[in-house]
Amino acid sequence: MIEYTRQGAVDIVQLQDSLTYSNADRVRTAVEQAIKPGQPRLVLDLRDMALCDSQGLELILDLRDRCVKRGGMFKLAGASHLCQDILRVTGLLDQIEHYEDSVQAAGSFAV
Repeated sequence: MIEYTRQGAVDIVQLQDSLTYSNADRVRTAVEQAIKPGQPRLVLDLRDMALCDSQGLELILDLRDRCVKRGGMFKLAGASHLCQDILRVTGLLDQIEHYEDSVQAAGSFAV
């Protein structure tokens, strides 16, 4: 369901399922365990995420807020057209940087 990789100093978490009320707490716990101590640099890779409901959107905002509160950064990558539409309609696409893939997102931390 969740795959972790690390590209330099950037944690990449790839969701391999929908992000909904049924799994949001489990995803939250798993992502928080993956984030390294200090100032996190986190990319949430959504390329395999089929659906995101209001709980999933709330989780995305919570993760972003936790990263920023610790002096870190949070970015999204690979959202499908449907997920991008959901993020756009809810205003999240204006609040969180989004990249085509996790490699571009991780590379953007160096700029």
